[in-house]
Amino acid sequence: MKHFLPRIVASIENAPLSLASFVLSFFALIIVRLLIENALGFFGERSFFFFFFEFTHTFLFFLCSFLLLLPIVRFAGSIDFRKAVNILLFGFLIILTPPIIDTVVFRGSQFWSFYEFDGFIGLIKRFFTLFGDTPDIGITYGVRAEVVIVTLALGLYAFIRSRRIDRALLVSLITYAILFILGTFPSWLTLIILSFQKSFLAISASDVAALFLTPEHIFARNLTDFRSVLNVKMSIVYGAFSVFLAGFLLFREYPRYFLALWKNSRLPQLIYHGGLLFLGMAMAMIFTGAPLRLDFFHIVGTFVLLSAVGCAWYASVIANDCYDIRIDAQTNKTRPLIENTIPSELYKTFGILFFIASLVLSGIVSFSALLLLAGYQAIAWLYSAPPLRLKRFPIIATVLAAFAGVLVLVIGFLVISPENGLRMLPLPILSFLFIAYALSLTIKDFKDMKGDALDHTYTLPVLLGAAKAKLFIGSLVFLLFAGSPLILNARSLFVPALFFGSLAFWILQKGTGDETSLFAYRKLPGIILAITTGFGLTIVLLLF
Repeated sequence: MKHFLPRIVASIENAPLSLASFVLSFFALIIVRLLIENALGFFGERSFFFFFFEFTHTFLFFLCSFLLLLPIVRFAGSIDFRKAVNILLFGFLIILTPPIIDTVVFRGSQFWSFYEFDGFIGLIKRFFTLFGDTPDIGITYGVRAEVVIVTLALGLYAFIRSRRIDRALLVSLITYAILFILGTFPSWLTLIILSFQKSFLAISASDVAALFLTPEHIFARNLTDFRSVLNVKMSIVYGAFSVFLAGFLLFREYPRYFLALWKNSRLPQLIYHGGLLFLGMAMAMIFTGAPLRLDFFHIVGTFVLLSAVGCAWYASVIANDCYDIRIDAQTNKTRPLIENTIPSELYKTFGILFFIASLVLSGIVSFSALLLLAGYQAIAWLYSAPPLRLKRFPIIATVLAAFAGVLVLVIGFLVISPENGLRMLPLPILSFLFIAYALSLTIKDFKDMKGDALDHTYTLPVLLGAAKAKLFIGSLVFLLFAGSPLILNARSLFVPALFFGSLAFWILQKGTGDETSLFAYRKLPGIILAITTGFGLTIVLLLF
């Protein structure tokens, strides 16, 4: 046994691993876990809503658990990141056992496995009593067995690798503490949220239940079933937490990839997409009278939706980069595929992950948002990928890109005011914004003129030449600013509109291919975005 166990451990550590194979294996584990649960429940009839949030809650819970336990595995075995992932992924087979154990133990009697609810003093007692004396609800026998096995297994692994009892005990203690916090996570969140309203020690299990099980409206959803309330709220929390953990892990373990992705994110476009989302939310409040909700779940949910939009944008960036290599080799030589800072297959895998993340995160907040972001991705694919590659055609390309932007604005509107749909959104304003987006998106084409010409991509700067295109686009931008007071029916905006429109026109005429200039083509989208933001703030100050 002394020699057998290390050989088994080494074979697990050294198994072939890639990001794609890990993702597929992790998804497979979650699907099998849900399959077992439903099989043991004889596949009772459930709604799509229930299945979706049962999946997101389960998936994101175990994803956060995996990301939190990964550093512990590395510490336990003093091993590199790849080996730690292999060990922990193999150990995650244990998640398949709790439903089976509970079914055998309870023999058909009623039980519900989710979390333990309690106040601070009760949580301390439960920590030292393996979750307390209520195994038929909350942390059941199956989950407790799972916690004990994982705690002992990681302690044994630490001992096998180090031959030190103290390291094994420390690893076991930290592992148990992490699993305990995850198993009582709603209670800890309640302590944090309600500590501003009542005494910390006065918060009890009933407060936790009231916060996480009481029917209520969350964005577009009217939640009535207490189990659905828990699934939705914890999906929102774990969605935000997983975004943070995944980003931090990538930065910590692969800073080269993290920085390459960040540099390639096109920050003005990220801000533009976030601005569209918030503009849609603001328009819903203005035109429908929807209230501004600043409670914990709406704030965290807004972050989740913003992350979904960001992921959708980056998935479209990666798809575009994969088919723009010829153009980027001429005009965007710092892109990841040109500099080879990220291998091509890994870059494509990142694109798929961003695509999946955008759908899962948006679906947590609103199914309308999920559908619209799926449509956004479809437009991005038609725009970038052959055989259609519609970005080659100037009018079609800008219309498609502008329509994708309008979809993001509509997401923000529907999330705040789902009952009225889009009926309360004035069509003249929506049409004006669509035209404005279509026109402003042509500004980014100046920096790619050389590459677009070689690739036979016929943008306005390629067709008209730089000088005429700047004059034409600049004039239309000025007219958009000047016409906005008429659309908004606000005479007080006439002078600010002329000022900001003239400034935008002048900036565009100063555009140059000199990368060292303040007015370099590459910087124009950011400058125009800043001017537009300034005008938007002026509108808010003067009208609202």
